[in-house]
Amino acid sequence: MKPKNSSSDNTLSRRDFASLAARGLSLVATAELEAQAQEPQNNAAHNGGPPLDIAEWSYFWVGVERADLARGTVVNGKQMYVEYQTPAQVRHPYPIVLVHGGGGQGTDWMGTPDGRRGWATFLLEEGYKVYVVDRPGHGRSPFHPDLHGPFPQQVLALENMSGQFTPPNSHSRNPNQFRKLHNQWPGTGEVGSPDLDQLVASQGGSYVTVAGPGGPGAGFGAGQAIAHQAWRERGAMLLDKIGPAIIITHAAGGPFGWLVAEVRPNLVKGIVVIEGGGTPFNGANVWGLSTIPVTYDPPVSDPSEIQRNQVKPIEPGLTPYFLQQEPAHKLKNLQAIPMVIVTSEASFASPGNPGAVAFLKQAGCKAEELRLVDHNIHGNGHMMMVEKNNREALQPILDWVSKNVERDAPIPGPRSGETALKLANQGFFWVGTEHKTMLYGTIISGQMYVQYLIPARVRHPYAVVLVHGGGGQMLHYMGAGDGQAGWAHYYAQEGYRVYLVDRPGHGRAPYHPDALGPIGPAPTYSSVMADLRRAAVGPNHQYPGTAEIGDPVLDKMVALLNSAPQDNVLAQHLWASRGAELLDKIGPSIIQVHSAGGPFSWLVANERPNLVKAIVNVEGAGAPFTPQTPWGLTEVALAYDPPVSDPKEIATRDVTPAAGSPYKLQAGPARKLKNLQGIPIIYVTAERSGRNGGPVVEFLQQAGCNAEDFRLKDHGLVGNGHFMMIENNRRQVFDVLQGWIEKNVPAKA
Repeated sequence: MKPKNSSSDNTLSRRDFASLAARGLSLVATAELEAQAQEPQNNAAHNGGPPLDIAEWSYFWVGVERADLARGTVVNGKQMYVEYQTPAQVRHPYPIVLVHGGGGQGTDWMGTPDGRRGWATFLLEEGYKVYVVDRPGHGRSPFHPDLHGPFPQQVLALENMSGQFTPPNSHSRNPNQFRKLHNQWPGTGEVGSPDLDQLVASQGGSYVTVAGPGGPGAGFGAGQAIAHQAWRERGAMLLDKIGPAIIITHAAGGPFGWLVAEVRPNLVKGIVVIEGGGTPFNGANVWGLSTIPVTYDPPVSDPSEIQRNQVKPIEPGLTPYFLQQEPAHKLKNLQAIPMVIVTSEASFASPGNPGAVAFLKQAGCKAEELRLVDHNIHGNGHMMMVEKNNREALQPILDWVSKNVERDAPIPGPRSGETALKLANQGFFWVGTEHKTMLYGTIISGQMYVQYLIPARVRHPYAVVLVHGGGGQMLHYMGAGDGQAGWAHYYAQEGYRVYLVDRPGHGRAPYHPDALGPIGPAPTYSSVMADLRRAAVGPNHQYPGTAEIGDPVLDKMVALLNSAPQDNVLAQHLWASRGAELLDKIGPSIIQVHSAGGPFSWLVANERPNLVKAIVNVEGAGAPFTPQTPWGLTEVALAYDPPVSDPKEIATRDVTPAAGSPYKLQAGPARKLKNLQGIPIIYVTAERSGRNGGPVVEFLQQAGCNAEDFRLKDHGLVGNGHFMMIENNRRQVFDVLQGWIEKNVPAKA
């Protein structure tokens, strides 16, 4: 592979914020009353705090680089996803960057297994601008074996997490004397408990493994060094973009802070390491607390030049560690940066990490240790940020930051932007956390990620569920990245409860072959360029770029792409069951889908007809009765009347239109789609996408459905392509879709 630097980011132009004509007060009042009546049921998992006044909520990528493979140009797998929120009133001078640990992702900071707020939201409440990172190969930064090496296995097993991150039990490995004090975990933590499922559902991915790009047999240390170099580079790019910041890291992500500080010492204003960073000169940390070179004074060209002695601690429970022989080399670039290493009372890292602090101090750094137990915070394990007392556990860290980092620095003024939200609550949860038994243990299989936004003032009786297409993620509904509003913002601003989905194996819902079977090769630029080009040229074109190599919007689109699981039948069964579980949890909803995610809407309506109040299908699914849609519009069974046990029982006929491609419909008398009757449906198509909604709508109408062919050009919207939700006139497109919802979905259930 030959890396090529991508072009620099640019921002989309701001578009008109004209809203729909005023709706009747009686409709609004009815909607509010019904929403209030549903709140106890719908928000059972939304245990909130004070309202959230958010000036900015968006995302961006750093380090999107291209590489040429034999089959085409791809993003090289080193991209790093960053999601950020800014409070309307910033009360602190420096933002906080949150970096997850081990096999986790940014969700570690965003919520808890029992549905409470996480540290990211607490920091927002405190007036910090917050950046949540998914390191390369984790979460929204997709992992792919073509780029990163084989998938890890053992880390995914429930047995490996239970008793380690949760209170000690029969699965505990090497329990220390402090583990018995662990009483803050929000549940039992046993295999089979919902709290453990919610924790482990987020786990997966890696940057490189033992047999990854370092080469087969390169060893874990070589893999770590490759990963750490990527963290350093991407972290530096992040700070170059956002300015001076405080970095908080966790567990195996611990080195991120000083790795970045080495190359951006003036931009790292403080480092907080939560039970991470390792011990000096141990394992792969051949450079002290780094696997890759750092700048020493006097200079060191090879780590073997650093002479060291072993120190045997007097304090019980601590293992020996190494320090430099005096006179010690100084860490030249880390001298002025305040650092603290935080440990809890009852984790496998207890009682603390004095060796790392001693090494840093000896090397001339401003380092100290913060043990929660010394601040009367008791009973926490390794995942203190998700435990019952997570807000209390955060406070000593905030106090340390206030004392050591923020003195005399100017505080930014009030903020506002087009992505502003006023929320009663936000968070996430998982549905579909099935267990699957492997030789190495029990894994979570087919989980679906759901991120929610609850407006401070709910104005509509039904939630909106937003489902992405193809190899994408829910990010398509958050705008094109880096500050532009998307449809998720608009729905929340208009008073809808919003639930954004990452389907199984996509985005934050980790893919693993043991759970979901094979995937295709790494996505190429050519896989999306044709769709984007249609709206990138000609009069009134709405795509905000060129859709050619070098287009920064295209770079972002490819950076988020996942290779989809190849077993479409399995995938659609999962969509049906996970979507049904979601609606059982949140109540009656409007489902909006896109592109290859289109069957999600028909499948979930088939499972929960009384809970699907409308379907907005944006160029979703294929034509009826193709090899990929034997049941009409799906690969798995739908309920027909008269009943059908095999799709071959459905007689079809060929239709040859005056224009366009031939398609199939039922041969009369047509069977009805039993569970989709009475649900208002629109099939939305754009002028330049090349999609034709006629066959799909004709099939639905023939099957007794209330379906409408909704062509944007008929509503005065021209120049749009397949990704209309990120295009220049995305607000206008949203307005016409919302207008249809307001007209066709009754205010009362």
